[in-house]
Amino acid sequence: MNKPWKIWLVLVAIFVTGAVSGGLVARHIARKHAPPPPEIWVARQIEHVASEVRLTPEQTERIKPIVRANIEDLLRLRRQAFDVIDRMGKQIAAELTPDQRTKYEQILMERREARRQAHEQRNARRRADGAPTPGGRPVPPQDDGDQPAPPPRVPPETPPGN
Repeated sequence: MNKPWKIWLVLVAIFVTGAVSGGLVARHIARKHAPPPPEIWVARQIEHVASEVRLTPEQTERIKPIVRANIEDLLRLRRQAFDVIDRMGKQIAAELTPDQRTKYEQILMERREARRQAHEQRNARRRADGAPTPGGRPVPPQDDGDQPAPPPRVPPETPPGN
């Protein structure tokens, strides 16, 4: 590679590959952690209520706008809560020394990772148990790659005479 344009071409190719890969990873993470669309929340909530109290078709139609409006409020509040949490974290970080800020950011990352792992463990237990989701449907099994499924939950034994 004795010509400068070849070096630039390779560098541009590396940059484009990295940008595309980063975009795909970010898209995957956003899809995995994003809440379901409001239509799915509405359908699940109505299905849950309908199965519990046996709604008539007329009642179902009257309840749909109520559930839809409240789900939209919940999503708006959720976005606001995340904005407040982000703002608080930035304000706290601004008051810290560089060493403290590094430690604080590490603590936040560890907390996020612990929440993510707890969420994955709950989903894995639901898949293993065939437990229903809030909408009444079982969680579909997922291929977790190399990670073995957690052992099934076994109820504790009760001593004789109880």
